[in-house]
Amino acid sequence: MDAIEVYAEAFVAPGRHDLSRPAIVSVPGLRGVSFSHLLVTDDSAYDHLVEIIDNQRVVMVFEGAWRSHELLRNRPGWAAGEAQLAMVLTAIESGTRSALPDGLALRPVQGPAFHDVLTVPLEEAIAVAIASDPSIEDPGGAAAYFSALPPSARLFAAVDASGAAHATSACHVFGDYAQIFFVNTEPSWRRRGIGQAMTFEALRAAASAGARRALLHATEDGVSIYERLGFEPVGMVSRYAFADPAR
Repeated sequence: MDAIEVYAEAFVAPGRHDLSRPAIVSVPGLRGVSFSHLLVTDDSAYDHLVEIIDNQRVVMVFEGAWRSHELLRNRPGWAAGEAQLAMVLTAIESGTRSALPDGLALRPVQGPAFHDVLTVPLEEAIAVAIASDPSIEDPGGAAAYFSALPPSARLFAAVDASGAAHATSACHVFGDYAQIFFVNTEPSWRRRGIGQAMTFEALRAAASAGARRALLHATEDGVSIYERLGFEPVGMVSRYAFADPAR
């Protein structure tokens, strides 16, 4: 499969989204789970998107699907997030290995799969993310999101000799696929290969859980890190979410 096929297949893989009301949508240009998440790769299914849009919660749209972008931008109740670069690793075992620098050690972050004394508290990991990305304005919301992740999601932190966390990463495994996310490094610890090493550790954990392919969404600063690990770009994608919680 080429990069966009890997991304589209991952989007509808079992366990990726809420399947309590399963109805897979699979037509040219449009993939997803009805009543939940949709992926628009181009405008060839625009008319079908118009028919079902009122039942959706989240729609991801690639940059070339201009009519779909316009539909969602002008649709009452829909809000657009910042566009990011979708990237895929078509074979995890082909990725480049990378190690944490001396003085840092990998630790799991507290979550559904880890509760022992060697874990890093979730609030400390979130503090690293906030230091790395000041646009995160709701620590409580972030904590609620990560606390609600399924056991198949695993969070990691890089800690120094005192146990203080300075970087994070995470993976969510669903079937043959894994999504890599929560990759952050405190500003004062950057330029040491830590982000690349933390991404590799998330990939290694995903592979041990059975994943063979991976995807992520990269900011401009992260693209070169992921390319060195073997990820290839798919295209810019924007996330639109319906903001009415009553629906």
